[in-house]
Amino acid sequence: MSELRQDPTTRGWVIMATERRRRPHEFDKPLSSMEARKNMPLYMSDCPFCAGNEYLSTNEIRSYRTYGTYPNAKGWWVRVIPNKYAALSPDAGEAVPARLPEAQHFADYFYPRTANIFRSKPGIGSHEVIVDTPVHNENFPFFSDKQIQEVFLMYRDRYLDLHKNPRFKFIIIFKNYGANAGTSIYHSHSQIIATPVIPLALRNNISQALFYYDDIGRCIFCDMLQAEIADGRRIIFKTDDFIAFYPFASENQFETWIMPVKHESCFGLTSVDKTKALGILVKKILKGIYNALGDPDYNFMIYNPPVVDEKEEYYHWSFRIVPRLTMKAGFELGTGMSINTALPEETAEFMKDFIKD
Repeated sequence: MSELRQDPTTRGWVIMATERRRRPHEFDKPLSSMEARKNMPLYMSDCPFCAGNEYLSTNEIRSYRTYGTYPNAKGWWVRVIPNKYAALSPDAGEAVPARLPEAQHFADYFYPRTANIFRSKPGIGSHEVIVDTPVHNENFPFFSDKQIQEVFLMYRDRYLDLHKNPRFKFIIIFKNYGANAGTSIYHSHSQIIATPVIPLALRNNISQALFYYDDIGRCIFCDMLQAEIADGRRIIFKTDDFIAFYPFASENQFETWIMPVKHESCFGLTSVDKTKALGILVKKILKGIYNALGDPDYNFMIYNPPVVDEKEEYYHWSFRIVPRLTMKAGFELGTGMSINTALPEETAEFMKDFIKD
């Protein structure tokens, strides 16, 4: 029989479709992106992210590079540039307010019939690309420990720089890997976007966390972690600093969460040493997913609170990996509820053989 499970951090429901589930080892291997990634060369002359092609990209914002080498030239191992097709821009013009129509009734002063129905803001923000490596065919799970640590340190550096801008209310760091995950360039890269508004999904997440904190006086994520540790069945790896697990109400097959064991509100406030340790753990898990599922497309995201709340106690940041094994269909799009055909307990048991020290 299928089972409905509720995510305690959002109060959203997920359907665990046990009657039509597939065992973890039965998931089809995605082919389109895998085929495109086969036999990729070390360098491509038309790739804007390859070392030596810096002139093809936008001007460098920041980089880790060999001493004495110059921006927008060779010598770097992690490089940050503005997204050429940015979703948001720091130099977007100011909005021109629409003229409000004269109110015909007293109520119109408070709830105008047409005014503010269609709200808009200028596209102010920041959209950066973090080029993870100068080598065209390097794959994230197979980076050297040093390289993966440097990439995660750049995530931290860019977050700390962007959060100084008072116009930016929310910052998200993410990676799209493969066509099914939304990328068009196969050279390994990540992205970071700062927005002038707080996304609705995050506002709902925050509301649940605040309600719990106000009622119970504790962080709901910390309590969820303790419950996962006590249960033990969905945990796949644990260190002194981080715990990796499949949540009780996983929305997606093989959706993996990594969270600090001790309470931390924001990734940007994590120490340098812990940031490096996170990079090593993410590499380990992605390599396990690669070996278990055959190099699937995936997204990963770092979930942070709004910038103004980054030191508050109600929120607990997380790193989430979502392999793109299925597509959302009519039910999911129409209801906002997910159908997961892989029980997280079975998935964790299966993945433990692929994620080892």
